Parts: sequence; structure tokens; C-alpha cells
Amino acid sequence: MKIGKTLMAASALGIALAGIAAPAASADTVSAQGKHTASIKCSKPSGKKSNYSWGDGLTNVTVYFNNHCSHKVSAGIVLKDMDGALSVQCMTTNGGTSGKKKFHIGADHTVARVQKGCKL
Repeated sequence: MKIGKTLMAASALGIALAGIAAPAASADTVSAQGKHTASIKCSKPSGKKSNYSWGDGLTNVTVYFNNHCSHKVSAGIVLKDMDGALSVQCMTTNGGTSGKKKFHIGADHTVARVQKGCKL
């Protein structure tokens, strides 16, 4: 009789675990967003870069940066709308700093790339 109770408890536990695992798997599928990266070469010191990363936001995008340069770097956040038209928002970071900046891009724009300089 003790074995039967143990099997019933294990079976109940297995059902509970299956119920917990299923939503986690579907949540991963829903929340999967693309991660993008870009780099801009430094003038000084040679061989260093200013690095950027961002995800696919719906109406806002947070761009993370890590500037390994010894000088300011101006990066153009190039936005693309549904019609393919491009626009740029400028982000300037001081040398030797890291952080993040949030951009409101609207529902009809995506970040196409991060480029050196703020002109298209």
C-alpha cells in the first residue's frame, strides 16, 4: 500500500511540474526578441571600439553603449519606417563610459542600424 501512495504522490507531482513547465516554454516563445549589436572604431587608442546593443522594441528602444575610446563618439541611431524611409537620432557618449539611452521610436519604426556620425 505504501508503494501505491508513493506512486500517486509522484504522479501528482509530475502533473504539477508539467503544468508549470508548459507556460514557461510558451513565455519564452512570446518574449523572444532579436538582439542587435554594432561597433564604431576609435581614433584613439588604436584597436579599441565603442560598442552598442539593442533589442526590438515596440514603441521604445533602449540602446546600451560601452565607449572604450578616449574621446567622445557620436553615433547615429538609424530608424526605418514601414515605407522604408530612413531617419536618424544622434547619441553622443563620452570616452571611457558605459550606460544606456532610451529612444521613443513609435509603433511604425524599427532601428535599422547604428552608424558612425549623425548624418544619413
